[in-house]
Amino acid sequence: MSPVRAAALAAVVAAALIAAPPAPAVDDPWQVVDDFRRALDGSGPLSAGFVQTFVPFGFAPEDGETERGSLAIDLPGCLRWDYDPPFEKAFLLCGRTVHHWNPGETVGQRYDLSERPAPGLDFFLLTTSDLRDRYEAELDTAEGNRLRLVLRPLEPSEDVALVQVVIDEDQRLRELTYHDAQRNENRFVVGDYRSGAPPGRFEPPAGIDWEEP
Repeated sequence: MSPVRAAALAAVVAAALIAAPPAPAVDDPWQVVDDFRRALDGSGPLSAGFVQTFVPFGFAPEDGETERGSLAIDLPGCLRWDYDPPFEKAFLLCGRTVHHWNPGETVGQRYDLSERPAPGLDFFLLTTSDLRDRYEAELDTAEGNRLRLVLRPLEPSEDVALVQVVIDEDQRLRELTYHDAQRNENRFVVGDYRSGAPPGRFEPPAGIDWEEP
C-alpha cells in the first residue's frame, strides 16, 4: 500500500477516536455530521487502538490482509496513526501537512494535502456545507441499537465509492468501512479508548530528512 493511499485510508479512521453524538431525534444525517464535527473540534487529546482489514474484491473477509496499530488525536489540530510490526509506518497530519516515515529510517516524506487529492481526509478538512456539495448522506440502524452513517460521493471517484461509520450506544465510533470504485474494502475497528496522548506525539520526529514532492 502506497504512503498516500495508506494516509488517505487511515486518516479516515481518526473519526473513530472521538466521541460521536447520540442518535438524532430527526432523521437528518447532515445534522449528525455537523454535531460530530463539533465534537471533533471540542475534544481533548485521545488515544485508541485500531485493526485494519483490507479485503480485495472477490475475496472472503477471512482472507483479507490485517494490520494493527494505535492512534493519537488532538483535533482540530493534529492526528497521528502508527502501524505495529512487522510493517511499521507512521503518519502525522497537522493542519494540511502530512509527515510519513518508517521507524528506524532517516528519510521521510512530507507533503501538503492542498496540492493533491485527499479522499476520506476531506471529511475532516471541509466544512459540513462543502461536504454536502460532494456527498449524499443517509442514516441507518445497525446491530445492537447502533447508528450507521453512510456517505456516497455525488461524482464518480476511483478513490471512494462508499463510507460507512458505525456509532455505538456509548456515543463512540466503533467501525468504519471504506469501499473504492473497484469494490475493494477497508474496514477499521477501533477500541481501547484512553484520555490523553504521550508527550511529543503531535510533533514530527527529530533526525529525519524530509523529502517533499
